[in-house]
Amino acid sequence: MSSFNDTSKWKITLVAILFSGVLATPAASYTDVESARLAYQAVPFGEIYANRDLRVAMAEAISDYWEDFDNRLPRLSPSEMEWLTGEMDTTDMVRINRVTQTREFHLWELGNLADQCTGAVAGLVTALNTPAQFTTEMFHWTKLAGCYHQSDSSIFRHLQGAGLDRTGDVDDGHGLDHLMLSRILNVIIPSSMADAMGWTLSQD
Repeated sequence: MSSFNDTSKWKITLVAILFSGVLATPAASYTDVESARLAYQAVPFGEIYANRDLRVAMAEAISDYWEDFDNRLPRLSPSEMEWLTGEMDTTDMVRINRVTQTREFHLWELGNLADQCTGAVAGLVTALNTPAQFTTEMFHWTKLAGCYHQSDSSIFRHLQGAGLDRTGDVDDGHGLDHLMLSRILNVIIPSSMADAMGWTLSQD
């Protein structure tokens, strides 16, 4: 009897562990606040000028965030992509509206975002670490700003539509998008320009 009870407890424990993992995975899959926070806080709050070392640290943290996002993002299969292309190749607005509600469309939108942002930050990191390309830094920051111009609700809508954020929880790294955009536009790009032009930034 004792052996049976031990075995039963082991089985129950194993099932509980597996079940808890299944429940935890969807909710946590695209929730990465800490990674996004590290990128945002690479430049201290209140700074009006970020020197090159701070900009490198921010670029590398942003790179980690988007690469992680990209690696965990499911991609459309060739057949799914073929179907989506066929459905979108129409002037029928009813048909277009219908397809834009599908999982395939939302995954396609997220995939485009991931490709855009990993490519933009890769170019930025290369420019920052290659003296011959250092003068192009501001151009790459400007491209990267495009990754954060989308409203938070748009990102969450695509995550939810793709079934990747089943809780609808706004506690996600993309919740910092508006702060990241402000930091890039108001601090990072002016700092890059100031360095390129030999200017000194002041509070005024």
